[in-house]
Amino acid sequence: MRATGWNPREHAARLVSIITDGWRGEIVTPLIPRDPTSPLRSALLNERAQRLSELRTLDFRVYDTVRLEESGSGDAYRIIDRFKVATGIERPA
Repeated sequence: MRATGWNPREHAARLVSIITDGWRGEIVTPLIPRDPTSPLRSALLNERAQRLSELRTLDFRVYDTVRLEESGSGDAYRIIDRFKVATGIERPA
């Protein structure tokens, strides 16, 4: 059996999710470790920043950001960014 390396960046890309109906939605960044030296923490926050940047490029804007404490050990938290289409873009009826 061949051992494979663990890549925090690839793991973060799988964990961060975007849920949308095309006009509004959420980016959910789960299980962010509190330890500032954690490679997973850095990768998750970088992935979140990249997804937020992509949303701005597509004319969405974030209108709410919520930080939720994870139940259990308290060593992690999640961030939920709620976004919607930017003002001035017409939504079809």
